[in-house]
Amino acid sequence: MRGLPSSLVLQALLLAVMVHQSIQTRYLNATDDICRLFKDGTQLLKPGSCSESIICQNFESTPGITCSGSKPYYSKSKGSCQASADTYCDTSKICKGSGTGYIGDTINCANWYYCDADALLGKGTCNLGMYFDQVSKSCVYSEDTVCAAKYEICDVAPVGTPFRDDANCHKYYTCSSKSLVKNTCENGLYYNVATGTCVRKKDVICENHPLPDEVCGNKKLAVRNKFVSDMATCRGYYYCRDLGSGIPDTDPIYQQCDENNSSTRSDRRACRARARNAITIDVMGARMASKWPKSMDATTTSNASMAGKRLP
Repeated sequence: MRGLPSSLVLQALLLAVMVHQSIQTRYLNATDDICRLFKDGTQLLKPGSCSESIICQNFESTPGITCSGSKPYYSKSKGSCQASADTYCDTSKICKGSGTGYIGDTINCANWYYCDADALLGKGTCNLGMYFDQVSKSCVYSEDTVCAAKYEICDVAPVGTPFRDDANCHKYYTCSSKSLVKNTCENGLYYNVATGTCVRKKDVICENHPLPDEVCGNKKLAVRNKFVSDMATCRGYYYCRDLGSGIPDTDPIYQQCDENNSSTRSDRRACRARARNAITIDVMGARMASKWPKSMDATTTSNASMAGKRLP
């Protein structure tokens, strides 16, 4: 039900949702842009609206279609204006059980409705960025009330449209006609939101690397009191705690070496200095060797062959 019969219900709902919020639940007044999750060009129903769409460009929301007249509702499934609303915007039962009087809206804090028993007699929207307040039954400034308006990503995204998982770079989601579907990229691949496909790890800037399978071993052989690479970056590593024989650490501590060091595969040492100069000399030496003329004498060739070796 979209209507809210009392401010107590509003506040209780807000608290409950904060504690048990689903993966795809988003608050309307959140500062992060939903388009950060979608590929450029994706068209969505504008959260909190029933008549507008947004188009994702550079991971930001831009204006799309605005519907009015005989077809006032934007349909996410058809990508066009329609005469009837999707479930997200259905107000046919908004007054059910609410009694008589004004109620607010769970999808947009600016909206209000006037009910007489189960019948909807009127509706409107607060102006100038104001919200409808359940206590005073009037429009007030946003800082003077609690806004719990929320939406599910599948309320605004078309069926089958992929979007990234904020918590795991190797996972992404799609919406079916009934629920959220979790998808996992093949081993060694991460989801690239720019292309909407799974690609090699090195081609994705990832802030939330997934925990590698059995990173701290298994029940047969647990990795105890040791450092292990995150297997995805040059600087990331995990510390596997000693929880006892046959008890792998399922929640190891994640850390990163500083920019001058890289993670090591050593059990007892997390970071080591990067041998940048040696690497540079190796590469330059290989390039130079490929350009040496065949007529070089044995002494020159012998000296040249040292160019690709590390200096003491």
